[in-house]
Amino acid sequence: MKYLFTVILTFAFGLACKQKVLSGAELENRLIKTMQDYLNKTAKPGVTYAVKDVTFFADQKKKQYNCEFRVNMHVDKIDTTGIMTANIPNDFSSVERKQ
Repeated sequence: MKYLFTVILTFAFGLACKQKVLSGAELENRLIKTMQDYLNKTAKPGVTYAVKDVTFFADQKKKQYNCEFRVNMHVDKIDTTGIMTANIPNDFSSVERKQ
């Protein structure tokens, strides 16, 4: 009986801890939100960013997303749109900008 209870409990915890699989639109939104949060935290005073869209592919070996973001930057009276590239891990915990 103890063995059966342990197996059921282990199975339940395994299901509870399993990461939710995101659909394409949800994944794009999560990548955009992660990048937007990163830019807001690292922006210099007077600079604002707006992430418009993302192109990405999943790198299964490194367990990360290789992303290319189209970003609008606004400083005083200057407004420009450019491309930023970054790697974001599968758990969306950080952003590693590429040069």
